[in-house]
Amino acid sequence: MLGAQQPLLAHLDSWENLERWCELLVAIQEERQCVGGCPVGSLASELADQDEEARLALVRSFDQWEQYLFEGFTSMRERGELRPDANPGELAVTVMTSLQGGLLLTQTRKTTRPLQIALRAALTYVRSFATGIEASFTG
Repeated sequence: MLGAQQPLLAHLDSWENLERWCELLVAIQEERQCVGGCPVGSLASELADQDEEARLALVRSFDQWEQYLFEGFTSMRERGELRPDANPGELAVTVMTSLQGGLLLTQTRKTTRPLQIALRAALTYVRSFATGIEASFTG
Protein backbone atom coordinates (compact mmCIF):
# COMPACT_ATOMS: atom_id res chain seq x y z
CA MET A 1 0.00 0.00 0.00
CA LEU A 2 2.88 2.40 0.68
CA GLY A 3 4.21 1.98 -2.85
CA ALA A 4 1.12 3.48 -4.48
CA GLN A 5 1.29 6.42 -2.06
CA GLN A 6 5.00 7.08 -2.55
CA PRO A 7 4.67 10.12 -4.84
CA LEU A 8 2.69 11.99 -2.17
CA LEU A 9 4.18 10.70 1.08
CA ALA A 10 7.21 12.97 1.04
CA HIS A 11 4.96 16.00 0.45
CA LEU A 12 2.33 15.74 3.18
CA ASP A 13 3.22 19.25 4.31
CA SER A 14 0.29 21.23 2.93
CA TRP A 15 -3.48 21.13 3.21
CA GLU A 16 -3.76 20.49 -0.52
CA ASN A 17 -1.36 17.55 -0.45
CA LEU A 18 -3.04 16.05 2.61
CA GLU A 19 -6.37 16.20 0.77
CA ARG A 20 -4.82 14.67 -2.36
CA TRP A 21 -3.29 11.86 -0.29
CA CYS A 22 -6.67 11.09 1.30
CA GLU A 23 -8.31 11.08 -2.12
CA LEU A 24 -5.61 8.69 -3.36
CA LEU A 25 -6.22 6.33 -0.43
CA VAL A 26 -9.92 6.20 -1.27
CA ALA A 27 -9.18 5.75 -4.99
CA ILE A 28 -6.86 2.82 -4.23
CA GLN A 29 -9.65 1.09 -2.31
CA GLU A 30 -12.16 1.79 -5.07
CA GLU A 31 -9.76 0.34 -7.64
CA ARG A 32 -9.28 -2.75 -5.46
CA GLN A 33 -13.06 -3.01 -4.96
CA CYS A 34 -12.48 -2.71 -1.22
CA VAL A 35 -10.63 -6.04 -1.11
CA GLY A 36 -7.64 -6.59 1.16
CA GLY A 37 -7.74 -3.56 3.42
CA CYS A 38 -4.30 -2.58 4.62
CA PRO A 39 -1.64 -5.28 4.22
CA VAL A 40 0.29 -4.01 7.25
CA GLY A 41 -2.87 -3.79 9.34
CA SER A 42 -3.93 -7.28 8.27
CA LEU A 43 -0.55 -8.71 9.23
CA ALA A 44 -0.67 -6.87 12.54
CA SER A 45 -4.03 -8.37 13.45
CA GLU A 46 -2.70 -11.86 12.72
CA LEU A 47 0.84 -11.67 14.09
CA ALA A 48 1.13 -8.98 16.78
CA ASP A 49 0.13 -11.33 19.60
CA GLN A 50 1.87 -14.39 18.19
CA ASP A 51 5.34 -13.34 17.07
CA GLU A 52 7.34 -10.62 18.84
CA GLU A 53 9.83 -10.25 15.99
CA ALA A 54 7.01 -9.80 13.48
CA ARG A 55 5.27 -7.34 15.82
CA LEU A 56 8.41 -5.22 16.01
CA ALA A 57 8.74 -5.25 12.22
CA LEU A 58 5.13 -4.12 11.94
CA VAL A 59 5.76 -1.34 14.46
CA ARG A 60 8.62 -0.16 12.25
CA SER A 61 6.32 -0.19 9.22
CA PHE A 62 3.68 1.89 10.97
CA ASP A 63 6.38 4.20 12.36
CA GLN A 64 7.74 4.77 8.85
CA TRP A 65 4.27 5.63 7.57
CA GLU A 66 3.58 7.94 10.52
CA GLN A 67 6.97 9.61 10.06
CA TYR A 68 5.82 11.08 6.75
CA LEU A 69 2.81 12.61 8.50
CA PHE A 70 4.92 13.77 11.45
CA GLU A 71 7.39 15.53 9.14
CA GLY A 72 4.58 17.16 7.18
CA PHE A 73 2.82 18.42 10.30
CA THR A 74 6.13 19.64 11.73
CA SER A 75 6.79 21.64 8.55
CA MET A 76 3.29 23.10 8.66
CA ARG A 77 3.75 24.12 12.30
CA GLU A 78 7.15 25.68 11.56
CA ARG A 79 5.59 27.72 8.72
CA GLY A 80 2.85 28.92 11.05
CA GLU A 81 0.07 26.95 9.35
CA LEU A 82 -0.55 24.99 12.55
CA ARG A 83 -0.68 26.54 16.00
CA PRO A 84 2.39 26.16 18.22
CA ASP A 85 0.45 23.82 20.54
CA ALA A 86 -0.17 21.34 17.69
CA ASN A 87 1.69 18.11 18.45
CA PRO A 88 2.86 16.61 15.12
CA GLY A 89 3.34 13.15 16.66
CA GLU A 90 -0.17 13.05 18.09
CA LEU A 91 -1.65 14.38 14.86
CA ALA A 92 0.19 11.67 12.90
CA VAL A 93 -1.16 8.96 15.21
CA THR A 94 -4.66 10.42 14.91
CA VAL A 95 -4.57 10.28 11.13
CA MET A 96 -3.03 6.79 11.14
CA THR A 97 -5.61 5.34 13.52
CA SER A 98 -8.43 6.90 11.48
CA LEU A 99 -6.91 5.48 8.32
CA GLN A 100 -6.55 1.98 9.78
CA GLY A 101 -10.07 1.91 11.17
CA GLY A 102 -11.46 3.27 7.92
CA LEU A 103 -9.60 0.64 5.91
CA LEU A 104 -10.86 -2.16 8.14
CA LEU A 105 -14.50 -1.09 7.86
CA THR A 106 -14.10 -0.44 4.13
CA GLN A 107 -12.81 -3.98 3.67
CA THR A 108 -15.58 -5.44 5.81
CA ARG A 109 -18.47 -3.43 4.40
CA LYS A 110 -17.17 -3.34 0.80
CA THR A 111 -17.73 0.39 0.47
CA THR A 112 -15.25 3.26 0.74
CA ARG A 113 -17.68 5.37 2.77
CA PRO A 114 -16.14 4.44 6.17
CA LEU A 115 -12.68 5.38 4.91
CA GLN A 116 -13.95 8.68 3.53
CA ILE A 117 -15.68 9.52 6.81
CA ALA A 118 -12.68 8.52 8.94
CA LEU A 119 -10.20 10.53 6.88
CA ARG A 120 -12.48 13.57 6.79
CA ALA A 121 -12.85 13.38 10.59
CA ALA A 122 -9.08 13.09 11.03
CA LEU A 123 -8.36 16.08 8.78
CA THR A 124 -11.08 18.09 10.51
CA TYR A 125 -9.30 17.41 13.80
CA VAL A 126 -5.94 18.40 12.32
CA ARG A 127 -7.54 21.58 10.94
CA SER A 128 -8.71 22.45 14.46
CA PHE A 129 -5.05 23.39 15.04
CA ALA A 130 -4.85 25.52 11.88
CA THR A 131 -4.11 29.21 11.88
CA GLY A 132 -5.52 31.82 9.53
CA ILE A 133 -8.05 30.97 6.85
CA GLU A 134 -7.57 27.22 7.22
CA ALA A 135 -8.92 27.43 10.76
CA SER A 136 -12.38 28.18 9.37
CA PHE A 137 -12.25 25.61 6.54
CA THR A 138 -14.74 22.80 7.04
CA GLY A 139 -13.78 20.49 4.16
